[in-house]
Parts: sequence; structure tokens; C-alpha cells
Amino acid sequence: MKRFFTTITAGRLWLNILLIVVFLLILVTVSMYLLRLYTQHGESTSVPDLTGYPLNQISTVLTNSDLQYEIADSIYSDEVGRGVVVSQNPDPNMNVKRGRTIFLTVNSILPEMVIVPELVGRSRRIAIPLLEIAGLKLENLTYKPDDSCTDCVLGIEYEGKPIKPGEKIRKGQQITIILGRQSNVSTEVPNVLGKTYKEAIEIINSQSLNMGEILSCIGCLTAQDTISSFVANQLPGRGANITLGSYIDLYLTMDPDVSKSFESEIDTTEYEME
Repeated sequence: MKRFFTTITAGRLWLNILLIVVFLLILVTVSMYLLRLYTQHGESTSVPDLTGYPLNQISTVLTNSDLQYEIADSIYSDEVGRGVVVSQNPDPNMNVKRGRTIFLTVNSILPEMVIVPELVGRSRRIAIPLLEIAGLKLENLTYKPDDSCTDCVLGIEYEGKPIKPGEKIRKGQQITIILGRQSNVSTEVPNVLGKTYKEAIEIINSQSLNMGEILSCIGCLTAQDTISSFVANQLPGRGANITLGSYIDLYLTMDPDVSKSFESEIDTTEYEME
């Protein structure tokens, strides 16, 4: 009798286990079906490329795709039109569900303003980096006679007029730094042959000199080409002694091999600053 009841109990246990397994299988199957049904609800659509469009046209572009948009961020750049889309997330041509929100980064309509830093009394080596940190660019180094200090900032100008520290101007604007110069102070023309245009300007400024004219740029078709070009020759030549604040003219090329083959003769003529 005991053996009989033990057999029955064991049978019921396995039956219960089997029922539980079947129940779990049904539950998983139903869950996967519902999940698939939910994720595939509504047709997918391809995300259009919104970059370059002004904001007032975005709704029209998205009309047939049943997508939403939201401005997530803004920047300011002079290279694109104001109020236009510069990037988006998700990227163009991705397949997403209808009703998805596209997050946009747009170019600000109003320019970003920055505060003019305090540069008067500082050395040129300190003033130029401070200017760049503030979001401004160096236009020229202008020298005036000053027996107290050479390469010390006497003042700054914006669009030809003095500007005070603390004033707000558009980010990226060019500033002229006015420096003191003791009499008969000169500097040696640096060698910028083979350097990129950007590197050449940094080296020239580091020697208390100014970038002059681009006398030619072989192979340059756009402004970006000029920025990416290399120095093939320079005037005056490297090694010449010239007055602080003088200008260095450059010959540029898009071919780095050509720039390396040029040799500039040393020009010992004294170039007075304009």
C-alpha cells in the first residue's frame, strides 16, 4: 500500500512539473508575440536628410514621413546660414518607426557673444593665447614706440577703434593688439618653408611679426584649400633682421613635395612696419 501511494505521489509531482513547463512555454511564446506585435506596430519610414534646411521648412519636409522634430542644441557658425539645421539624430536614411522624434542641432540666428579679455600690460606671449581662449582671433600686431617695455600690450583695437576689456563682441572677430617697442628693436625672420598656412601664421606671430599677403597659391580653388596649403616660399627670406611688427608675404601650394623643394635666399633688407 505504501509503495502504491509513493508511486501516485511521484506521478503527480512529474505532472505538476510538466504543467509548469508547459505554462512557462506558453507564457514566453505569448510574450514574444506581444513584443513583436508592439515593436512592429506602424510602418517604418526612412529619415530624410534635414541638414541645410531652415527651421521654417522642416515641418513641410516631414509631412509625408509622419516624423516629429525637436531642437536639441544650437551653435553659431559663419560657414552656414543662420537658423539652418547643421546635424541631426537619427542620421539620414535610417529606418525608424513613424512618429519618431528627430533631434536637431541648428545654427543660431543670433551670433554668440564673448567678453573681450584684459590684455593691457601683459606680454605678447600671454596676450595672444588669452585672446584665442576668449574666442577671438588675432588680426595684426601693431607696434608703437615705448621705452618702458618691448612686446607689452599697450591697447587693443576692434575694427580700427579702441575697445575696452569687458565689452561684448561677436565670437570669432579679429582684434588688433598694440604693443610697445623700444627703439631699434628687430627680430629674425623665421623659416616657414614647408609649413602649413596655419602653422606659418603661428610661427610668424610668435616672432612678433605679421602675416602679409598671399602672393600666390598654386592649386588653391577655395578658401579651405588655402588653409590646407603649404608654404613654398616667403618674402623676406629666412634669417633676415626686420623690425617688430613687419609683414611676411607667402607663396603657397597644395603640393607638399613642391614646398619642400624650394630654397629661399636670405634677404637682408630691413623692412619697416607699415
